[in-house]
Amino acid sequence: MPGATRKKTGRRAGKRPARPSRPASPARRAAFAVLLRLEPTRERPRPPRPDALIARLEDADRQPPGERDRALARELVFGVLRWRRALDYALDAYSRRPVAKLDLPVRTALRLGLYQLRYLDRVPASAAVHESVSLAAASARPGAAGLVNAVLRAYLRADHPWPRPGGDRDLYLRAGLSYPDWMVERCLGQLGTDGARRRLEAGNRSPTVFLRVSRRLALDEVRERLGEEGVRTERFPIAPRCLRVTSGNPRDSSLFGEGDIHIQDAGSQLVGWLLPVDGARRCLDACAAPGGKASILAGRIEPRPLIAADVRPGRVDLLDSTVRRLAAGNVLPLAGDAARPPFAAATFDRILLDVPCSGLGTLARNPDIKWTASPARVRELAANAGGIARAAADLLASGGMMLYSACSLEPEETTETVRGLLAARPGLRQVSLADRLPEALAPLVDDQGALRLAPEDHGTDGYYAALLQRTDH
Repeated sequence: MPGATRKKTGRRAGKRPARPSRPASPARRAAFAVLLRLEPTRERPRPPRPDALIARLEDADRQPPGERDRALARELVFGVLRWRRALDYALDAYSRRPVAKLDLPVRTALRLGLYQLRYLDRVPASAAVHESVSLAAASARPGAAGLVNAVLRAYLRADHPWPRPGGDRDLYLRAGLSYPDWMVERCLGQLGTDGARRRLEAGNRSPTVFLRVSRRLALDEVRERLGEEGVRTERFPIAPRCLRVTSGNPRDSSLFGEGDIHIQDAGSQLVGWLLPVDGARRCLDACAAPGGKASILAGRIEPRPLIAADVRPGRVDLLDSTVRRLAAGNVLPLAGDAARPPFAAATFDRILLDVPCSGLGTLARNPDIKWTASPARVRELAANAGGIARAAADLLASGGMMLYSACSLEPEETTETVRGLLAARPGLRQVSLADRLPEALAPLVDDQGALRLAPEDHGTDGYYAALLQRTDH
């Protein structure tokens, strides 16, 4: 990891071949293709999401890769995205031309090769070099394969001084932890030096897998059955019916196939439990896809219906698939724009509003956001969230309550949006969430009564939630 100096292991890749004798492996070719499509350009500043591209992978015969190839491709894609700036910093020490000025296929092959050399101990150095040379030879102009070979071999021959936590602070936060300058500066301004370091380090951790357990089964029964199938878990107290996976793949479990467990971040689960539902007859989840929070809320109000809306038909299809798998039969999915909702004013007693946002609280799971987000994009999304929140507030009946949430801790998307909403809709008041949480979780509530989950403190995604009540019309 950054901060450590590479130890000499005695691994060498042999003499440089004039041209690779065999093509790169299917997993590496797939990762290479995905990374090329994920590179932001002037024409495409916000590329597709990596998981969507990985899910659609096919080989030359239009066949999906095997699970092992797909898993390795995902590891390579997400690893390169997570450590991209650190990789470029190291590569610049061995390339005659700055990495940023190299052709995209060459740059991508180098990043893939160095990621394997630096972070994947099980990959032999010779394989990492050969595969990257093969990718460059097949996809770039003449001379590219030799350049990739030379740079990666130069790295193998040297001890590279990666930025250390105790060294140059700015270099460590930017290059060592692999973040864009604006993100580092924002964290320093909000959290100070130590807080910024902890927040940025948390964003580089392998994300924890959390499970939500169906109310049909007891937690201990589920833990026992998962253990019999090779999945070890422990209770996680932030959310009801939440387990943290310590080993194994829950997707391989029969419980997953039967809809008795659902993979969902613990913070996301908690948000689904925060909206009071006693006495509520008409309930809406206004931005409901992919459906995890909607299925929690639906279970809490059953048999009353939950209208669950999302703006794009494809997202509604995803929502429908989720709630069907989880047997949330009282969810009524529909396509509807939350900024221009297809409902009359004062229609709903309860509204869950998990707004579209930057997702900066989810960097451990979505490292591509590092390179696609920007201050301007955060402001744009915050303005959009404010418009959606005002429209949703107008749907509240007198005495009705709305939970506003975002998987972000950025002020523009959280406190500032709520403050603007309260100013624009004087009939709303903020209600403290302290009474909605067990005493042990009271520290999660800030001075305004809003929930704040920080990745560095709680091991979850970063989440914000505020409860608002309509007091007049």
